[in-house]
Amino acid sequence: MRYLNITFFKKHFENPLFEKIKIYLVVIADLYEREKIISYILKKINIKNFNLSKFSKENKLSKIINTFQSPSLLGGEPFVIIEDIEIFSKQDIQNLNSYLKANDVHLIIGASTRGASSLLYSSIEKKGLVFDLSLEKIWEKEKRIASFVLEKCLKANKNITSLVIEALFERVGLDLALVENEINKLITFVGLKKSIEIEDVQSICPINITESVWKIAEEIVWGKINFDNLSIDTAYFHLLISAIRFQLQLGCKMASILESGKKYDLSSYFPKIYPRALEKKKLIATERKAIFFKEAIKSLFEIDLLSKTINMNLSNLLDILKTKLLYLSAYDINATS
Repeated sequence: MRYLNITFFKKHFENPLFEKIKIYLVVIADLYEREKIISYILKKINIKNFNLSKFSKENKLSKIINTFQSPSLLGGEPFVIIEDIEIFSKQDIQNLNSYLKANDVHLIIGASTRGASSLLYSSIEKKGLVFDLSLEKIWEKEKRIASFVLEKCLKANKNITSLVIEALFERVGLDLALVENEINKLITFVGLKKSIEIEDVQSICPINITESVWKIAEEIVWGKINFDNLSIDTAYFHLLISAIRFQLQLGCKMASILESGKKYDLSSYFPKIYPRALEKKKLIATERKAIFFKEAIKSLFEIDLLSKTINMNLSNLLDILKTKLLYLSAYDINATS
């Protein structure tokens, strides 16, 4: 079973037979959106009957299998959540696929792309449910996030028109974390007013924050890793984390291609990067090597996880991230690992 549309996906849970589905695969590029969908699934399932185990860091398959096979002292059937399938090696993913074919277990798997989940995709589509937004068109995403805004306003007993939503998108883009943050601010800002107007959006929503954050992330990864002059509100912390992650993944892919020893035309892999900018990134990727980007992605994941699990000043977390990235860039990781 596969859904490529949020509306049909949610209708699936209106059918009492949805409880027969035990395995879910959620394919969404944005980690925040992926986590929202995983949370939605868990709310629909009677999780009181299960013992939840969440795997967010790099793990071995044996630990997952052991979770399924070892009953918990707390009781309840094991229910495993894997936020990102890329924490496992290709061999482990193949072995997990074989295990899922032979066993009935409760599992939710997240993936950023269909390619990352390709070894499991068809198996879960046959045995469980796949929710895949990887091929979503920009106008489909706009409609989906507009519906999210409308639903949030209705719950808060606020009216909002399509023109106001359009004005909001013009200012902050289509990043769900950012849109949710801004609509929460607007609901509070209007107070007892029944409607959110364009004037309210113009009063408190920043202009082109998404573009600014992506430029900052690019400078952090491909520049001097300098956070000192970072003029960004901590309210946009998670947008910045997502943007930095994208740049690090770009660097990792580029460095891996360069280290393969084969002659490749990088422009064919990165057609959207201007030639001069591509040449600059090529030099930096060659100098830092793929392992820098891989270790940096791990460090970024840890910072992101900390921001969601403990009450810590986000500015301090950015300072920690800066220290980790500077350390990785200054030392020979191969020699110290």
